[in-house]
Amino acid sequence: MNSPFFSICIPQYNRTSFLLRVLESLNTQTFRNFEICISDDCSTDGREQEIINYLQETALKFEYSKTEKNIRYDKNLRRAIGLANGRYCFLLGNDDMLAGPETLAQLHAVMRSHNFPEVVVTNYQEITTGLTYRRMQFTGVLGSGARTAANNFRNFSFVSGLIFDRELARKHETDQWDVAAFYQTYLGTRILASGCRLLAVSDVVILKDVQIPGEQVDTYRAWPVLKNCPIIERPLNLAPIGRLAFAAVERYVDRRERERIARRIFGQLLMFTYPPWLFEYRRIQSWRYAAGICLGMRPKNLLKNAAFGMVTRIYLKLLHAFVSLAGLCIPLWIFFRFKPWLHQFAKRAKY
Repeated sequence: MNSPFFSICIPQYNRTSFLLRVLESLNTQTFRNFEICISDDCSTDGREQEIINYLQETALKFEYSKTEKNIRYDKNLRRAIGLANGRYCFLLGNDDMLAGPETLAQLHAVMRSHNFPEVVVTNYQEITTGLTYRRMQFTGVLGSGARTAANNFRNFSFVSGLIFDRELARKHETDQWDVAAFYQTYLGTRILASGCRLLAVSDVVILKDVQIPGEQVDTYRAWPVLKNCPIIERPLNLAPIGRLAFAAVERYVDRRERERIARRIFGQLLMFTYPPWLFEYRRIQSWRYAAGICLGMRPKNLLKNAAFGMVTRIYLKLLHAFVSLAGLCIPLWIFFRFKPWLHQFAKRAKY
């Protein structure tokens, strides 16, 4: 156990009741060659000792560190990875749990059968709805290199159930994207672009959004509805994702392929990642609020000083206009009725 196979890396902030439930799911694992690495981002709920006591009582191997001031998600995730001693970093949200007692054992077996690849992406299921979200449609190695990275960067947006080779995660560490809240997307994309292999695992590994009676995690869904909402630019944290993903692959892209890879990345962002948020904000806020989201996702904001050619810029402007018009005009009931099917289509799409 001096060098465990998995390091379960959990960035923590104030969700202690949820985290304790997550730790219970880890304690039931039949595969015991793992450690738990928790980086607490200066939580204010005063319950740090409850976490430490539970870990000590269960005799689970763990590393625990608390920051002196709030450093936000990206840096906190890096700190959790920095605590790891294992061969692989298994990223896990503090309100997401493993699907069952055999989860780690099954993952270890499938990783061994595919000669221990450097990046692994798994599937998850929402606890509240029972819906399964399949980032990966089958189990097998999908490839490596910049093109594989550009085709799969969207699969790293949800942090739980992503597995990275620890040494490579450290090698490619950067603070360049600390305000993007998508550090795992950069890291997974970068490792793949550098020539490492991506293993797709079709099993449901994560149960998303642990439920605790009487407690609720902070969520945009709880925001008050704006009355007389003005149509003004409303930036989303989606805007930097394209630049982040392109920065991850650019070093490994031939100059002749640069514009094509850029269109592939930014095109996926506009076609598949952006539209669901338009419908979601129309549902929880208003049409006018969603129109502000459209303004925030204009190509000038997505590219933001990046040097791309005229063909790429015109293409993205036309695509943004088309997607925005559809997102503002299609009735909500149509989108949400077909949302699970659309999600699967987006994951299968070969852009």
